[in-house]
This record gives sequence, C-alpha cells and structure tokens, in this order.
Amino acid sequence: MPPRLRRELELLRRRYPDLVFVEAGWWVLVPKYSLPKGWSQECANTAFQIPAAYPGTPPYGFYVPFGLRFDGKKPDNYQEPGGNKPPFEGEWGMFSWSIDGTWQTPTTDFIGGENLCSFVLSFAERFAMGV
Repeated sequence: MPPRLRRELELLRRRYPDLVFVEAGWWVLVPKYSLPKGWSQECANTAFQIPAAYPGTPPYGFYVPFGLRFDGKKPDNYQEPGGNKPPFEGEWGMFSWSIDGTWQTPTTDFIGGENLCSFVLSFAERFAMGV
C-alpha cells in the first residue's frame, strides 16, 4: 500500500474509527454513516472503491445496502444493483457521485487539499439532496 494511502486511511479512521479497508481492490467501508430525516434509515453503511490511479484519479460513486429510500422513493442517480459489487456482505446499490468541480489533484499536503476524507464527507451533501 502506498504511504500516502496509508496516511489518508489513518485520517479517515480518526473520524470513522470502525472503518474497514480491504486491500484487494482498495475498498473502504464506512459503517453507520448518519443520514438526514426523510431517509428510510437513520444511518447506513457506505462503501467506495479507491481507483488504482488515486490521487490523480478521484474516487467516483458510493454504495449503500439495497432498499435505501427517501420518502419511500428510489433516489435519483442511484442504481440497484451497483456497478462493482463491494466485498462486503449483502446486496449493494450505487449512487453516482463525485465532488463536482472541486477535485483537484491533491498535493503532498493532502490534509489541506482534496483527499479520501473530503470525498466521504461529501456523501452528506448527496444525502441532504433527498431524492
């Protein structure tokens, strides 16, 4: 594992101590991500895959367990089943999501720039949109 990825995962674990990283395929599971009102659950496991060309290529999309709904409706830009199946138990759907217009190839000082933590924190923006 590249040193930068190790440091970024350490940063993520400070915020999400139960985070799971699967080195085969560079998958990340963030358990119990808090959701705003209107969603069918108060929290949901979220997962994403770190691209092989990271950080030059940003992560894209994130996964949640099947059946997550907002006000009883399937969200926009969401598909069940998702593209790649995360290596975690259960069936997964995928939100098409990226940090639009703000991702810049991170510098060596990833703490002040774009990083995996900023990507995971951006999930809250998508959940705030509702459907």
